[in-house]
Amino acid sequence: MNCSRLRPVNGCVLVSLILALCACGRGAASNESGASPSSATVASGEQIKALEASGQLPKLDRSTDIRGPDNDNNGIRDDIDAWIAAQLISDVQKKATQQMARVQQAKLLADLDDKEALQALGERSAAGIVCLGDVFMPERQKGRDLRSQLEAIMANTKERAKQYIAYNRAVSGSSGRLPKGNTCEP
Repeated sequence: MNCSRLRPVNGCVLVSLILALCACGRGAASNESGASPSSATVASGEQIKALEASGQLPKLDRSTDIRGPDNDNNGIRDDIDAWIAAQLISDVQKKATQQMARVQQAKLLADLDDKEALQALGERSAAGIVCLGDVFMPERQKGRDLRSQLEAIMANTKERAKQYIAYNRAVSGSSGRLPKGNTCEP
């Protein structure tokens, strides 16, 4: 996978890891010879389930639907909402993380041929980045790390990861400015 277009770099690493893990957990289909999958593949799938059960990994929707379930229609997948709620951060920081999650979800659902909409989404993304950084002041890096985690877990299936890569290709070469002032949504 060419990850040079994904931002930030550690988000690319996480997306790559998630793609590898998704491939491992696809089920127990047999190969052409009729043999079951390698024990390493089965073990990886079991390790993921164990990490999810322990809370070390979030329990994420693995449906092929890029949108995923959003029962409250707040623009954030329900599993991502639950992950944000479980974070040990303040309510203001959770609200900023939700703002960024809505932007990430919009990136997965964007019309990649609509340049004006992509530009507007880029501006929303910049506002979310500034907001997330501001609410974590003076430790902006915590906000950046949270954004990278969010980016990775939202692209947790092959279909979502492909769409996220396609989005990044569509906006590659575009530019913009980080907004000034309070960019957090009310």
